[in-house]
Amino acid sequence: MKKLLFLALALAFLTVNKQEAKSQDITRGVYQKENVPYRKPIPMPYLREADVTWSKLIWRNLDLREKANHALYYPSTPMTNRVSLITLMLNNINPEGENPSPIPVYDDDDFKVQLDYKEILTRLGAETTTQQITDIDPITGREFQRTETIAGSPKPEEVLQYLVKEQWYFDKQHSVFRVRVLALCPVRIYYRKDDQGNDTDEMQRRQVFWVPYEDIRPVLVRQEVFNRFNDLNNLSFDDLFLQRLFHGYIFKESNVYDNRAIGEYAIGRNALYEAQRIHEFIFNFEQDLWEY
Repeated sequence: MKKLLFLALALAFLTVNKQEAKSQDITRGVYQKENVPYRKPIPMPYLREADVTWSKLIWRNLDLREKANHALYYPSTPMTNRVSLITLMLNNINPEGENPSPIPVYDDDDFKVQLDYKEILTRLGAETTTQQITDIDPITGREFQRTETIAGSPKPEEVLQYLVKEQWYFDKQHSVFRVRVLALCPVRIYYRKDDQGNDTDEMQRRQVFWVPYEDIRPVLVRQEVFNRFNDLNNLSFDDLFLQRLFHGYIFKESNVYDNRAIGEYAIGRNALYEAQRIHEFIFNFEQDLWEY
């Protein structure tokens, strides 16, 4: 009787192990990821206007060619569990995409002029162009010029920068100095083409769209970002921005001159000095709030 009971338990154990092995073969790993894909954004703490004693708007430029920002650019082609930030955005603002409620995007960071998806694709390079082509008449053998219309395709891989609008403030109710991201803007960097459709040496920058961070945050929190130190502890895009795991330089601050950018009154090394001055002003303001 004991031998029969032992054989039955052994058979059940082998069956369970076999089922687990099949499950592992399907997921191609020793576990199935469930943390990030099913997360929901943590609500931001409620903030009254009376609690804020100081505030300042700052605009930053994130260059994806820097190593610290590679997680926003790669993978260049979508993978099973990872996509680039621009791919994630396009999938969720496309009316025919995977999001049943497409996220609205705007032409400016004040969110006044809304853009349609066709205009976004045009700004990404999917614009129709015409070229003059020299052809030969098969009957007379003479050369003649004809106009050919070429339909372009979007080039999300040319999005090499992001603009980040953020607000720094001091909350006297909780005695904390904090920052919140307000909006994101992908920037396409490309070479201008001549009349023949060839690339020139003139590099151009174009802002594709502005999206409110709170609108796209439910999407960012469910998408993994590669962690080169630990595959298990993969963060989300929302974690990356909230924990400020990126590198960027200041190119504009709120000011009396219509919020002009630093590049409008300083160039070269002086522009870098001005960005550093703004950074140090915020840092020193926070340090001066406390007594040691």
